[in-house]
Amino acid sequence: PTWETQPYVADAVGDDWETYVNAEMEDAVLQNGPKVQEDGIVIIVANTGEIIRRGVGQVPWRNIVEELEQKVKEDAPVNLGFLSES
Repeated sequence: PTWETQPYVADAVGDDWETYVNAEMEDAVLQNGPKVQEDGIVIIVANTGEIIRRGVGQVPWRNIVEELEQKVKEDAPVNLGFLSES
């Protein structure tokens, strides 16, 4: 599927995301060396805002989807009633 070759699903927006991502990159470089700046980092965020996984390199999309599906099954359902028509 084409989604498996994409570098990201969505741009992070909102206050402090740039600061957060820069801090994550600095930590990754300290832990894995300067090549991380070429390879990139992966930050997986659930729709609840919880950081599910952090990693270095290319995104293993199929594994991430399976992990998120499992996380959703384990957690209580998120009430998205605000999305329904009134």
